[in-house]
This record gives sequence, structure tokens and C-alpha cells, in this order.
Amino acid sequence: MKTYLPPNFLIDRDQERCIQCQVCVNQCAFGVHYYDAEDDEVRSHEENCVGCHRCMIFCPTHALTIRKHPLDYRENYNWRPEVIKDIIRQAESGGMILTGTGNDKGYRIYWDHMLLNASQVTNPSIDPLREPMELTTYLGRKPDKVEVDGDSHHR
Repeated sequence: MKTYLPPNFLIDRDQERCIQCQVCVNQCAFGVHYYDAEDDEVRSHEENCVGCHRCMIFCPTHALTIRKHPLDYRENYNWRPEVIKDIIRQAESGGMILTGTGNDKGYRIYWDHMLLNASQVTNPSIDPLREPMELTTYLGRKPDKVEVDGDSHHR
């Protein structure tokens, strides 16, 4: 499939050092390196590279260098390169970009910063002059009706 995204990594292969041993072909699980038998040359599909550097480490002659692609988009606060790439990925795939266990962006996780006042969760309350309080948090859909019995603060 044709993509409009540039590769994230560039692979520099020093042809003078490369001995065509195909170690990089065998070590890469992402199909980045392949052997072209017609030209007797190892080549790369850079768009498949994830930057693990495994091929570079196992290369016996150190003929490979993996580096980040230096592509720059026009500067704009609202349309950062990360946002532009995400939009292109979504347009090409037709779906939302999902990551396992959370978010791959630097957004704050509010559940990790929730603070509860001890007077709201202890019984009896720390300050007996105040009216007892109960903290009820509903997760999910907002209920149509909330029923509270008269003894709820004594549980």
C-alpha cells in the first residue's frame, strides 16, 4: 500500500563495508532488509524500520547506521509534526490510532493525581461540628435518578 508518510528511520549502508552476508536480512523481524539476487546486493525497505537497531548490532562489519529521519514540517503550534503524522495514519487506515494501556502522548493521567480529603471518607468525621459528608463517584453513564436512604452516612 502506498503511504504518504515518510519513513521514521533512515538506513545508511556502507557498500564498501557490506560483505552481502545477509545477517541483517535474517535478524530483522520487520522485513526491512532483503537480498536482491539479480544485483547480488542487500537492500532496505526503510518504511518498515522501527529503529530497534538489531541489524546494526549484529552486522559483522558495522556497515549499517540507523538514524531518525530529519524531515521537518512547517512550524505551527497547532499542527505539530506528531499531529500531522497521526492524521495521515488515520486517513490511510480509516480508523483511530490506538495504543495499549493508556496514551502514547504526554497528557496528564488524572486518576493518578486524585486527592481525597480524609474527612470525606472516615466515619465518624474528623470535624464533628460539621455535617458528615459522603463522596459518591459514578463511573460510566450518568444515572437518571439517584436514591439515597437516610442512614447512608452511618455505613
